[in-house]
Amino acid sequence: MRNYLLLAVMMCVSCTTTTGAGPSDLTDAVVVFLGASITEAFHYPTYDEFFPDYDFHKVIEFEADKSSVFPQVGAYDPDIVTFKECGAYFDTGGDTDLEAMEGFMQDIADYCENIGAVPVPATTLPIDVGYGGNTQAQLDDIIEFNDWVRDWCADNGWECMDYYTWIADADGQLPRAYHDGDGLHPNQDGYDVLGPHVIPTLEGVELTASDATFGWIKALYR
Repeated sequence: MRNYLLLAVMMCVSCTTTTGAGPSDLTDAVVVFLGASITEAFHYPTYDEFFPDYDFHKVIEFEADKSSVFPQVGAYDPDIVTFKECGAYFDTGGDTDLEAMEGFMQDIADYCENIGAVPVPATTLPIDVGYGGNTQAQLDDIIEFNDWVRDWCADNGWECMDYYTWIADADGQLPRAYHDGDGLHPNQDGYDVLGPHVIPTLEGVELTASDATFGWIKALYR
């Protein structure tokens, strides 16, 4: 009788694993945000909080190539990893090596999948041309890169954390009211624009059955 029960439970788990369980219950998920200064300064809903009702963590690396902090990401045993590149890595002369930037993003996604985490790539925030030395050529590279990020997510069936779209003005720039004067880093008003989109995006991720479920099955069998 126990064997029949085990088989029935495993079949149910198998269905959940292969077809997805719909919107994620993020209260039971570990999420890592991998980025640089913009990620580090992200506070929401208040200046001294970062989604306090959830098990969210930040891993910070101030280089475009973030492979050096992969062990820090893995140490959290995350269910989801969302990651982005900063507008500061884009050349003001418009000579950004976009292929290299795409490669860095791919490396992160590959690592996520190797540790069983779902990748949620993010677009790069816009800049405000004319502030802090930011240029139109730099913004053009960001826009081209973000087009690739969205297409890449769509090709792989991933959610996209589309920061750019949520905050860009009609000219595709970071609005003056939403940065601290350097045309690059959001102020708290800027984070208040981005924050409400984060949870709905992550809830769109389909998580597979957890190791804890399989542990319960093994215990039942014993």
